[in-house]
Amino acid sequence: MKTPRFSLVVALLAAGLAGCATVPAGPAPSSASTPSTPPEITADFALVPDAYALMPGWAEADLGPALTAFQSWCGTMMRRAPDQALSRQARYGGVVGDWLPACRAAAGLGAQEARLFFEVHFAPSRVLAGVGESRLTAYFEPVVDARRAPEAGFTEPFLTPPADMVTVDLAGFAAAYDNEALRGAPRELRGILLNGRVRPYPQRGSLPVAPGQAFAYAHPADLYKVQVQGSGRLRFDDGTEVRAAFAAQNGYRWRSALGAARDSGYVRSPTWSSFRAYLDEQGPEGVRAALNADPSYVFFDEEPISDPLEGPRGAAGVALTPLASIAIDPAFHPYGALLFVKAAHDRDPFARLLLALDTGGAIRRGPLRGDVFWGTGAEAGQAAERMNAAEVAFWTLLPRALTAAAGDRPEG
Repeated sequence: MKTPRFSLVVALLAAGLAGCATVPAGPAPSSASTPSTPPEITADFALVPDAYALMPGWAEADLGPALTAFQSWCGTMMRRAPDQALSRQARYGGVVGDWLPACRAAAGLGAQEARLFFEVHFAPSRVLAGVGESRLTAYFEPVVDARRAPEAGFTEPFLTPPADMVTVDLAGFAAAYDNEALRGAPRELRGILLNGRVRPYPQRGSLPVAPGQAFAYAHPADLYKVQVQGSGRLRFDDGTEVRAAFAAQNGYRWRSALGAARDSGYVRSPTWSSFRAYLDEQGPEGVRAALNADPSYVFFDEEPISDPLEGPRGAAGVALTPLASIAIDPAFHPYGALLFVKAAHDRDPFARLLLALDTGGAIRRGPLRGDVFWGTGAEAGQAAERMNAAEVAFWTLLPRALTAAAGDRPEG
C-alpha cells in the first residue's frame, strides 16, 4: 500500500511508528521562517522536517571533521549490498543503496567543500522524543601506564573475553516471533551455558579468570577508566604502546563506581582524580568493594597502534574521529546516521555535526541521549569530563533521495 506525501510528524504519529525504515517527508519549512518550539508529541519518537537556516549553530559549525568521519564510514558502506537495511533495529535509515550516491559524491572532497556537500545531498529533520533521557555527555580514549605482570600499583588485569561466554541475539528472536517487547530490549544478552540453558554471566565481583586471560595490568582506577570509556592506550615502561580495544561486556547494566563512591560519601565529586585518590587509601578489600559497585565488566582485545593519530574503533567498526563521532542508542538511530547536536560544553555553546559510530551501556537510553568522542589523552579527558548537558536538541540528516522517495514506499 502506498502512502500520500504529507508531514513527517503527522505520518509518524498516525502510524504509531509502525516499523517502516523511513516515512513520508513533507516540504521543509521556509528559510525565511524563525525557529519555533518543537511540537509536543505523544509517540515515543518522531522526525520533523526542518531547514538548515532554522537550526541554531548550523551556519557557524565546523563541518570538516564530520565530512572526514563520513568518508571513513562510506568505506564500509561501499562493501555492503545496496538492498541491505542500514540497521536491523533503528527507527529510520532506509537501505544502504539510499546512501551510496552521497558516499560517491563525498570521495575526494576537502573540508572547504563540506557545507555545500551536506546541504546539497541531505535534508535535515528535527528529532523529537517522548521517551528516554535527554542528555549529552562526552568520552575519550585514556592513555594509562601498564605492566605485563602484576606489581605494586599495577594490580588490576585487562582481560580478554572468556571462552565460556555466549551471546543471545534478541534482534533475531524479535524478528522470528514478531515480538515488540524483544525489539525494545537490548540487542544482545551475554550469558553462560549451564546444563543446556543460558544463564546470566557472572557480574564483576564474581568473574572467574582463566589462565592466560590477562594481557596487562594497571592501577585499579586506570583499569576502570578504560572500561568506562570503552577503550584505551596502554603505555609500558619500555615506552611501547598498545590499544586495549573493546571486545565484549558481561551483560549487566552499567552503574558508575564513581557515582556510588560519591553517594556513599567517600568522595566529594565523581572525578577520576578523586576516585584514584580514594582507592589509594584503601586496602585490597576496599578496592574490590569500590569497583564491585558496578556489576558491568568490559573485556578487551590487545591491538597494535599502527597510526598514532587514529582513534579507537567504535561499535560500528570504524575508527572514531574526535569531535565528529557520537555514541547513540542504536534502537533509534542507525550507525552511520548524521546527527547535528546543539547543547552546551561547560558553559559554552556546542553545535556539531556528528556521525553515529558507537554506543554504550549508559547511552542506550533513548533518541536524545548521546556521548561525544573528544579524542585521545589527558587533555581530551579533561574536556570530556566537563560535558554534561541536559538541554539537548538533535537533528538527523537524511539523503534527499531517501526523503523524496519515502512517500512511494509501502507502509510497515
